[in-house]
Amino acid sequence: MPIDPTFLDQLKKLNIIARRKVSSLYMGGRKSVMMGRGIEIVDHREYVPGDDFRAIDWKLYGRTEKLYIRRFEEERKQILHILVDSSASMDFSIEGMRKFDYAGSLAAGFVYVAMKNYEKFTTTLYREDIGRLMQPKKGKRNFFRVIEMLNRAEQGGKTNLKMCMEQYSSMIKSRAFMIVISDFMEPIQSLRDGIYRIAKSSRDAKIVQVLDPGEINLRWRDDVEFEDMEGTETIKTFLSPGFRKDYQKRLEEHILHIRSICDDVGVDFYSVRSNEPLFDSFVRIIGTS
Repeated sequence: MPIDPTFLDQLKKLNIIARRKVSSLYMGGRKSVMMGRGIEIVDHREYVPGDDFRAIDWKLYGRTEKLYIRRFEEERKQILHILVDSSASMDFSIEGMRKFDYAGSLAAGFVYVAMKNYEKFTTTLYREDIGRLMQPKKGKRNFFRVIEMLNRAEQGGKTNLKMCMEQYSSMIKSRAFMIVISDFMEPIQSLRDGIYRIAKSSRDAKIVQVLDPGEINLRWRDDVEFEDMEGTETIKTFLSPGFRKDYQKRLEEHILHIRSICDDVGVDFYSVRSNEPLFDSFVRIIGTS
């Protein structure tokens, strides 16, 4: 079962400051609500410190004795899109949770926040192509649909971010805030093309890389037989100090390439480890919004 219920319980205890950071996360970091004539009010959300005080609905306060912010048509159009890698390489664990379980739990955290803030959201699995699309909706029912999808997801096959984003971007019909969660272990050119497409298709975006500490540090000793989880190749090798050093250098360069691509196109990049506390990683991601 990929979704950690303890993590979801922790999300309920987010203090008011963290809630404000989360609000800015899925709102794309925009300044408060839009004000002006001719902009239709579509709904409300609860006031948090830092919101534009002029947007408070005082009539609603008179009825409920709670502060709510008026939200307008332009603000409503931003939809949260989350894509989670379900390829074979995500079915991996040496230290901590499986990479897919960790990624799925983070995805559940983001949609939980969107649900609590009455935003539309959708979550999709991807490999070499896009999985079943869910209609962007608000509310608890959509949240539990996402949880069920993540809990039932199977991992297998290869991944191709370029191809998937070509498919997915053609389906986006409104302003999007996009979060893509993966180990991003595929050729850098495919990642480059995919991330460029993400930046072009969304108003704001975050790339979250999930890695297992064991694959970073190569815990194994002596002769080891490695199997390509997304292919059929098997390699037997001796893990000498030189081999470890070369492997870690290449992995660091791969991560730096991804970070550089994200910086070039204005997409936020985060790399987390599957043995780190979920809540800490989640707060770190939203804390820099």
